[in-house]
Amino acid sequence: MITRRDFLKLSNRAGIAAATMPLWSNELSIRAFAQLSSPQYKAVLVIALTGGNDGNNMIVPIDTHVYQQYSQLRGKVALSQSAPLPLDGTANSSLGTLGLHPSLVNVARRFNKRQALVVANVGPLVKKLTKAQLLNSESLQPQALLSHPAGVAQWQSATTVALPDSGWGGRIADVLSGDSGSLPPAFSASGSSIFTVGHSVQGVAVQSQGGGAIAIPSGLQAAVQTIAESDAQSSNLIVSQVARLRKSSMEEQALLLKAAGYGPTLNAKFSTSAFGASMKMIAQIINGRSIIGASRQLFYCAQGNYDHHQQLITNQAANLSDLDANLGAFMDALDEMGLTDQVMVCTHSDFNRTMQSNMNLGTDHGWGNHQIIIGGGLTGGRIVGDFPDLDLGGDSDMGTQGIWIPTTSVTQMTAGIGSWMGLTSDQISSVFPDLTNFQGPLQLS
Repeated sequence: MITRRDFLKLSNRAGIAAATMPLWSNELSIRAFAQLSSPQYKAVLVIALTGGNDGNNMIVPIDTHVYQQYSQLRGKVALSQSAPLPLDGTANSSLGTLGLHPSLVNVARRFNKRQALVVANVGPLVKKLTKAQLLNSESLQPQALLSHPAGVAQWQSATTVALPDSGWGGRIADVLSGDSGSLPPAFSASGSSIFTVGHSVQGVAVQSQGGGAIAIPSGLQAAVQTIAESDAQSSNLIVSQVARLRKSSMEEQALLLKAAGYGPTLNAKFSTSAFGASMKMIAQIINGRSIIGASRQLFYCAQGNYDHHQQLITNQAANLSDLDANLGAFMDALDEMGLTDQVMVCTHSDFNRTMQSNMNLGTDHGWGNHQIIIGGGLTGGRIVGDFPDLDLGGDSDMGTQGIWIPTTSVTQMTAGIGSWMGLTSDQISSVFPDLTNFQGPLQLS
């Protein structure tokens, strides 16, 4: 009988992996039907701002003396001093009082209600390092530093390798599979994602109207099901395995659609963008979680086009506006469901961008970035971690353009989220093996 490994090798050679996407995310799962062991529901939603969000304009110092330094370094891509939305209680940060990008109205409101926090200057790190150590040994840098694919993979896996074999969401799913009900506990609303790949569990692809995935038209469901059942008996190993995958995929999608249509109608208003459609679908699945029977779930959703080498001011404002509208709607939906303290939302991004602008009114690839965490019952209204010193070529700058060396690792931040999910210390060590290089998970509570 063909093994999963043999089939994957065959598939890659034959091009079947590409032809059947997002089949892999839907299908290659170990189902967990064990009795639920966790009494309280908890979920994590990771929103990936792919392309490299410019965190230097997402979190801005607004006290006059620090703002002047920021403005001088940023040049024509600097926001005006009055533009950022002030964040209460940040006066004691290393950069003084801070403001959020003016597009992030809903995020600022949640922060000032102490329902959101900022993780400062976080990125993939081998261990806590000085500039001198990094410059003396290139091996201490994350693999393929400043590369989009490597940056995305390192955030998804909570490692520093460019080609990881699993994601931190998938590895948590391995541990929590007994609490996931009738589907694996990890879901991707953005097609194939290493984030949802564990060692024994792989996630389910969430298909949404207006999203990247295309569902089978309802009128063809029965015909495709019949064909799949017939092909599953084929003597051709590839044909039979693909047919089983398709059949299982349809069953999983049917269950997700049933969950999405269950429960009271949500009044929250999402945008009509593909990102908005994905966020709405995730909210609806959480609303109908009892259909799946899960007490632990993890979701991944990407919002793209943050690679702003040109016209940063205009382009980032548009992206962050759609992000904020749908984050606001999602949090409103959680409020309706009474789950604001039981669902945590966090952002990811490939990397930050240079503090110094380029000739095209944009910014280039950087490293340490700032991320947002909302909900989860955490004590918000605060900054976790340390900001870099805003000195080009200084101790915080990998080069001379403001490529900030992270002061907190992705591993620490995501292990903190794992702790919030209820993982034991032994499970944390298993899911986040690189944590041994740091002083434990980031304390988010």
